[in-house]
Amino acid sequence: MNIKDLVKKYHSNREAYLKADYNETQLRTDFLDPLFEMLGWDIKNSTGKPTNEREVLVEEGLKADASSNTKKPDYTFRLFSERKFFLEAKKPNVKIESDNDPAKQIRRYGFTAKLKISVLSNFEYLAIYDCSQKVGKDDSVTKSRINLYHYTEYESAFEDIKKQLSNQAVYSGEFDETWKEIEEQLKLSSVDDLFLSHINEWRIVLGKEIYSHKPDLNIEELNDIVQSYINSIIFLRVCEDRNLETYKTLLNFAENNDFASLIKKFKEADKKYNAGLFNQPLTEKVVSDSSSAFWEIIRDLYFPESTYSFSVFASDILGNIYEIFLGEQLTIENGQILLKKKPENVDRDIVTTPTFIIQDILRQTVVEHCKNKTDKEIINSSFADIACGSGAFLLETYQLLQDILIDYYLLNNKKKLIQTSITTFKLPFEIKKKVLENCIFGIDKDYNAVEACKFGLLLKLLENEDNATITTPALPNLDQNIQFGNSLIEPSETNKKNQEAINPFDFGKTRFDVIVGNPPYLATEHMKEFTPLELPIYKSKFESSYKQFDKYFLFIERGLEFLKDSGYFGYIVPSKFAKVGAGKKLRELLVDNKVIQQIISFGANQVFQNKTTYTCLLILKKEKLEQVKYLEVNSLKNWKTRNIGKEYFDEFKINSLEADGWVLYPSILKPIYTSIVSQSKTLEELIGSENIYNGIQTSANNIYIHSIEKEDKHFLYFKKNGVQWKVEKTLTRPYFKTSSGEDNLYTYRQFLSNSFVIYPYLKTKKGIEFVEIDDLKANYPETYKFLNHYKDKLDNDKRDIKPEPQTKNEWYRYGRHQSLDKCDVPAKIIVGVLAQGNKYAIDYFGTLISSGGTAGYCMITLPDNFPYSIYYIQALLNSKYLEWFSALIGEVFRGGYIARGTKVLKKLPIRLIDFKTKSEKDIHDKIAKIQKELIDVQGGIDKNNGNKRVSIPLQRQFDSLKAELDDTLKTLFNLGEADSDIPLISEIYATN
Repeated sequence: MNIKDLVKKYHSNREAYLKADYNETQLRTDFLDPLFEMLGWDIKNSTGKPTNEREVLVEEGLKADASSNTKKPDYTFRLFSERKFFLEAKKPNVKIESDNDPAKQIRRYGFTAKLKISVLSNFEYLAIYDCSQKVGKDDSVTKSRINLYHYTEYESAFEDIKKQLSNQAVYSGEFDETWKEIEEQLKLSSVDDLFLSHINEWRIVLGKEIYSHKPDLNIEELNDIVQSYINSIIFLRVCEDRNLETYKTLLNFAENNDFASLIKKFKEADKKYNAGLFNQPLTEKVVSDSSSAFWEIIRDLYFPESTYSFSVFASDILGNIYEIFLGEQLTIENGQILLKKKPENVDRDIVTTPTFIIQDILRQTVVEHCKNKTDKEIINSSFADIACGSGAFLLETYQLLQDILIDYYLLNNKKKLIQTSITTFKLPFEIKKKVLENCIFGIDKDYNAVEACKFGLLLKLLENEDNATITTPALPNLDQNIQFGNSLIEPSETNKKNQEAINPFDFGKTRFDVIVGNPPYLATEHMKEFTPLELPIYKSKFESSYKQFDKYFLFIERGLEFLKDSGYFGYIVPSKFAKVGAGKKLRELLVDNKVIQQIISFGANQVFQNKTTYTCLLILKKEKLEQVKYLEVNSLKNWKTRNIGKEYFDEFKINSLEADGWVLYPSILKPIYTSIVSQSKTLEELIGSENIYNGIQTSANNIYIHSIEKEDKHFLYFKKNGVQWKVEKTLTRPYFKTSSGEDNLYTYRQFLSNSFVIYPYLKTKKGIEFVEIDDLKANYPETYKFLNHYKDKLDNDKRDIKPEPQTKNEWYRYGRHQSLDKCDVPAKIIVGVLAQGNKYAIDYFGTLISSGGTAGYCMITLPDNFPYSIYYIQALLNSKYLEWFSALIGEVFRGGYIARGTKVLKKLPIRLIDFKTKSEKDIHDKIAKIQKELIDVQGGIDKNNGNKRVSIPLQRQFDSLKAELDDTLKTLFNLGEADSDIPLISEIYATN
């Protein structure tokens, strides 16, 4: 049957279909199922996809009336496990083209589930709605309606409908492109933000009421009590929308000011659900006195004040909301109740892990663990997140385990399942309960996060249940599953005084089959600030606590420790651990144990909303592996839809991964990498490591470095703090400091200093020697006068001078002696450490430059009697070939910026030249000649920048020379057609 035949079938008997006795179930079978099958959707799962990746989830046909608010959308269309849009079916005699209520219903479903669009259809019409806006009481049927098709238009509009709703559109990524503008709107006003703002209002209102009656509560007790009550109310409200409680029960209490019934309801719920959710520590008097606050919260949970449909309010969405919610806490200031960020979050945003990331980690770990296992083996397995937060990973794991068991029973024991429609099944409540108790484990050092995690899991257990299917008491106690503690530290590692503050956790002999999560990212300096008691323990205990380590290093090491043999581990972490010096010990640990199974690098693709973080998925397996799989995600859209070609995968021998840094690349670039390496030596091998060095470190730049006001034969004049000073020229050197204006550190521009540095050193036959104080006073009195004026700021205690001064008169030495004997050379290449191409300038003036992290510079000097031209080395360093190698070895940041310090520079491959072979020497000389000409021409452009008559022809000459240089470099490396496969780093990282 095609769309023409389906429309004809409907039209031929339309009068019968429009009658009230033609029900929704018949409509779905006769028309909506076939329509969406024509759009490519496997409604009945005839291809046998696993339950967790079924394309379409179908609800039972017979449901409650829409006004009860307890029904779910009829169809959920998915990309693997991710919901993409709902379809709500109505009988043909329901006038969906003009009736406001069905439109508001589908919009509420879609808005609550954070979907871009959803669909309403009675086959007579098909309406597509934008679900990014909250739903108002008086919204008309046309509000947020994108398209409305009458059945007579289906045939002519079918290609348009396909582009919007087809399986092909969703699984190719075209769906997200089509609705991109709505996605941007969703980011601005999502259900998360709206519900979070409601919860925060409730916290303050309830906190004020309770504190006014119980002013002896400390801040922790107040936060715990408020969260507990809000959880209780939300729990009961969700149960109403899921048919476990009578709809509007709470609202009736509020409207009748019936606090006695509310208390009674809490007590009944405590018996019915029995999970400590309603075991409140406050007296009935406080509840009654605070009833106005409770009534305000309750009213906010019903339409029209609430736009949510709790029947589709997924546990993961609630988990995300709680994750952000937990970043703040109620505080008491001058008797006032305020909401403030927790101290550790003051300068940090809480970000939630996208569900598609969680699901992919679980696909690599949980699914793999469960393969070929029986139901008993699965139910006796343990799955943990040892920094679980509000439980996002555990909620998805719990759902996935249910889906896996459904598939197992469909093949092995169908009688165990409950059938919910012709082709869909669910686990009995008791098995779901057993899976939760036996399999799901979490630990977190935030008490409120632990409570939120338990809360989310209990709601998850009750999904798709009603009073007929649950047993009483309904809920298990999860105190032994989700625990409050610091999973990095054991009780024996702390003293009694610090036990409460650190809250160490004793794992005992517990080990897990699978550990997953998104651990905290916290640099050493932040640990020093927020967890000073823990930091010394981390440093002494963990192998990976090397130099300036990050907290996620420790969680990787700890996770591996508590994994069973052959267990799986999956984290999303910053990818820099694979390259930075601080990650050396962690890399050694992973390689020595041969546990790295897969690394999925996202490059500069941003997976966290509104947060620039460069991440990868790290998948480990605790057995001796020989190979590590590597995937480079070029397009996040293609990765999400699993449309990534084999050319972006590769395998590396684990033993080939060096502790100094892992160089990983996709298979498409392997021949290029191999070819370039085989023709080259590293820069370090070619010129020696001593010729690749950092800039100077005065440790007091604001005192040593100045702009020249004027100069004469003997002195340089400058101002500091409004005072005019002068210093002897002999004790100065030209200096380059990055300014907020144009940075002249540019490969094709003559390098010029823009300031000077006071330099209390002299070059002698012995080398660079410090000018002693008597010499300074006698022969350089102006310099002495200035330095002595700032003596208190140059004191060693304040500047940490290394090596330690031998006398008290060395207070004006630089903080470090590095590079002083190397900077004063006839020519050197200066490199911006954090740079984006074209940042290799040649200096002929002995200019000094600062080192210091990503803001500093490093330098390259060529040895005496070196056959290679400095211009040849400069041209290669600046080429796309070495730019790519810099990105492989160094950290890459958004916009194409690469951290290329001395560690990276030393490893860059320089194409060797056989100077005895004429063709080789000729190409070397040609590259050097063009490179020098480019610098000369750029000088002319800069000089005549205001004169277009001169600068335009010069620019044209520059472009022609640059093209010639690129062609000559292409000939030099001789990579053939593969040359075009080398990624242009700036283009890739600027567009993501």
